[in-house]
Amino acid sequence: MSTPTPPAAEPASEGRAPFPRPALPGTGQATPATAADALTRHLAGQGITGIYTAACDLYALISVTGGLTVWTNGRILWWNHPRQPGTWPAADPAPAAARLAALARPGTA
Repeated sequence: MSTPTPPAAEPASEGRAPFPRPALPGTGQATPATAADALTRHLAGQGITGIYTAACDLYALISVTGGLTVWTNGRILWWNHPRQPGTWPAADPAPAAARLAALARPGTA
């Protein structure tokens, strides 16, 4: 039995990064909700509060501050910030939280 290969990302829209496909079911990957929860806890450890999250089976959204929103499919965290768009593995949320906290604080990124 072969391991399924995730499909490629959807094409990028003008001015936007590609939107990764959801994690394949049964791959043992974190769910979008658990990835969002882990990132939220690390952001709180960085002093970022007032975070809003929403999740479904395919994706989760983490609203860090006005103008800084993170999405995840359980495997990848991605954001599109004017100063520094980026992606990060969802399995390693601490460095992503540090980077996002710097972006959330004006004059520190």
